[in-house]
Amino acid sequence: MPLIGRQAINEAIEAKYLEANDNIRGIWLSGLTVVVQETPVDEGRARNNWFLSVSTPSSATTTSKSKGLGAIRQLRSMPKRVLNRKLYYTNNLPYISKLEYGGFTNKSSTEKTVGGFSKQAPGGFVRKTLILMQNKIRALS
Repeated sequence: MPLIGRQAINEAIEAKYLEANDNIRGIWLSGLTVVVQETPVDEGRARNNWFLSVSTPSSATTTSKSKGLGAIRQLRSMPKRVLNRKLYYTNNLPYISKLEYGGFTNKSSTEKTVGGFSKQAPGGFVRKTLILMQNKIRALS
């Protein structure tokens, strides 16, 4: 004998799941857009080398210098369902870590760096955004 009201319970669970999924997806989309926009720019390669992938990190790079437009457009490929999925947003340029954590040498210092850090993001840009995203997700519950 079927449970009376089981269909309504299933629909309520699905509605909550979809609401949580949409909230998390929105936080991801807005946060990753900020990561792209806050990536320091010289020619635009670093900003345009962010790649979204599901399950495994991307190994891609591009020589495009569109100052992040390609990376922002690529965010449209984010799956509709993100809960219980591993999403990666990677940048494989060899100097991306220096843009986040510093470490430019005196030889590489120019008017664009000071004390080993990019003047555009001296305190990093990814970690700050991830903390904001984490706080928004925690506030959902």
